[in-house]
Amino acid sequence: MLKKMVAVAVVLVLAVSFGACKKKEQKPQMPAGHPAMEGGTPPNMQNAPKVERTVTVPKEVAAKWTAVKLNIQEKSGKGAKQYVVVIGSDLAIPNTNMKVKVLAFLPDFRMGDKEITTASDKPNNPAAQIVIQEPGKEEWKGWVYSMHPEIHPFPHEKISITLVGGVSK
Repeated sequence: MLKKMVAVAVVLVLAVSFGACKKKEQKPQMPAGHPAMEGGTPPNMQNAPKVERTVTVPKEVAAKWTAVKLNIQEKSGKGAKQYVVVIGSDLAIPNTNMKVKVLAFLPDFRMGDKEITTASDKPNNPAAQIVIQEPGKEEWKGWVYSMHPEIHPFPHEKISITLVGGVSK
């Protein structure tokens, strides 16, 4: 009787162990168009060293998309306002001593190993590269995405800046 109980216990332990070993870890699903799906940085690698990539804006895209619309909101909830900023120019952010400069706009953002570019001139995954300057603080340079504003947002205690979209001719 004792041998049967031990045998049953061993079988149960093996069955549980075998089941646990075969169980695959589920990876989080990213939304379509997410930079991590296009060779970008997955969320669990955001602290990895940055890789310098060349930003390439095709001539026909630069000719079509001349500005971006940014939403600038006070985090206190007082107000939000949209501003049109021409690509290559900057905007003094009202009620602050900050400036935002728009470096590039890609209507269909794609990131490869060595290059950041656009897959088309259609606004399928709009992104803008911006620089924020604030006296006494380090310059912040990054990408803002209209469809995924939570990815790499501008880290500031008082305001948030999000991309509404591109402005075409």
